[in-house]
Amino acid sequence: MSYGFAGHIGIAEETTWGTALAATDYFEALSESIVTNIERFDVRNITGGFFEPDDETGVQRHAGDVVIPGHPVSIGYLLNGVLGTNSISTVLSGFLFTNNFTFLTSDINSLHPLVPYTLEVFRDVTSAQQFSGVQFGALQIGVAPNQDLRFSASVLAQTRNNIAATTPSFPGSPTGVFKFDTASIQIGGAANTKLEAVNLTLDNQIEGLPALNASAEIARVKRNGFQMVRLSGTMTFEDQTEKDIFIAETEQAVLLNFTKADSFSLLVDIPRFVYSTYPDQMSGRDRLTVDFEGIGRYHTGSSSAIRISLTTTNTF
Repeated sequence: MSYGFAGHIGIAEETTWGTALAATDYFEALSESIVTNIERFDVRNITGGFFEPDDETGVQRHAGDVVIPGHPVSIGYLLNGVLGTNSISTVLSGFLFTNNFTFLTSDINSLHPLVPYTLEVFRDVTSAQQFSGVQFGALQIGVAPNQDLRFSASVLAQTRNNIAATTPSFPGSPTGVFKFDTASIQIGGAANTKLEAVNLTLDNQIEGLPALNASAEIARVKRNGFQMVRLSGTMTFEDQTEKDIFIAETEQAVLLNFTKADSFSLLVDIPRFVYSTYPDQMSGRDRLTVDFEGIGRYHTGSSSAIRISLTTTNTF
């Protein structure tokens, strides 16, 4: 019998894309859905019979999601993977550092645009699966009452192999995660207490591309669109202030701040946010809320559309 609670996920940053490394750190995760799909194609149409002919196998693609609670150490790997640029400052020498993440302004190299990782996924069934050449193409960060600050990373990998499972060692400090009850959110320079849920999406819009290189694995990863920053959520509807801002297309700065004891913190800074939808409506007799959506735009002063500062015991 195999159990999800007996599994683990390990991670290591690669030196060369696609060259697997043994896990150096481990996540305590909520779920994972990294699967291997094999594309198929037909080679026969006129076969002299009614039966379906055999087909052939094509490109192997390894992709899915990893969902983890917002532990101040673990989330640094996902932030570094999806954003890629990190300016580090020391808070307490040897103990505490602030990692300032922003989007890359160019691809890492011609084969992959983002920082490469190896993931070890053990599902409590004989061997572990080792995914190398991992790119964290997108990241969703969400929070609501009675919930951790939740991270869901989109995984695209080049190669999958079976290996002997290693023994996990999870971060021991801090013992808990960022939670809803330390959230402090500012919109337009003022604290906003009307928000009931917030979801931030960062998307590099990447895809794996095969080539004629004597392999069924993808040969490279490329972008197929712009880096995107999207912020959505649910807001209690008590006045027309934000609706008027939406109508006027007024840009506002947004700050999302989360803290823990011993100076652990996460600060999300979106300097230019504009509502794209603000659908105030009455769907029935219930109290009124608005499920808004918005865009984080590029800010020339900071050379980025977003900056995420993580103060923790690790550098990434």
